[in-house]
Amino acid sequence: MLQEAILITGAGQRIGLFLAKQFLEQGEYPVVFTYRTRHAAVSELESLGALGFQVDFTQPETVSTFLNELKEKVGSLRALIHNASIWANDAMVDENPDLYTAMFQLHVEVPYRLNIALRPLLEASKSPMKDIICLSDSSAGQAYGDYSAYLASKAALQSLSRSFAQKYAPVIKVNDIAPGLIIFNEHDSEAYKQQRLQRSLLGIEPGAQVIWQAVQYLLNSAYTTGVSLPVDGGRKIL
Repeated sequence: MLQEAILITGAGQRIGLFLAKQFLEQGEYPVVFTYRTRHAAVSELESLGALGFQVDFTQPETVSTFLNELKEKVGSLRALIHNASIWANDAMVDENPDLYTAMFQLHVEVPYRLNIALRPLLEASKSPMKDIICLSDSSAGQAYGDYSAYLASKAALQSLSRSFAQKYAPVIKVNDIAPGLIIFNEHDSEAYKQQRLQRSLLGIEPGAQVIWQAVQYLLNSAYTTGVSLPVDGGRKIL
């Protein structure tokens, strides 16, 4: 049974993968992660010592199966990090209405169910601080007509985080990280990149390191709960 583990959902790529590698390199806590599709990065994490579970959280019946399997191998959690996410604009949702349901399942229903089911494992941690951290979006709660479904689901995640902060205090801290631009996609054009860079005061592509820094702050802050921490280069005041 793993003790004092860090559980990261959706750690098979991008930010989740970076966080998992950082925790493994740090070596303080065992790393447990979920992934939807198996590929080379998943095998790499497992070779480094992480425990992976293949789960498609958009299928509701898989949550109970995952929880049963997890509890057979993990005795306590130092932190639960809700990183798994689907990005889709409204045009994509119009073409595939199932994306709407999938985003709300992944961004709201799954964190809700995991928070409740895994509370005993968090409370079993011997650490004086136990954490739940959600990753939402710095634009959640703002009006962007092309991304209404996605941002509504992320705003609901922020609301969920605040409610659980109140529910689980003072034993478990619950916070949200709200990223802006962090990493460009490989297919992004130069014109798009320049457009996005101009939407923040700092005007850089910072990389996943800034999310790692935010996670470390929240894990090590004894007096921070119920907040949404923007990591967006000052976008909101541009």
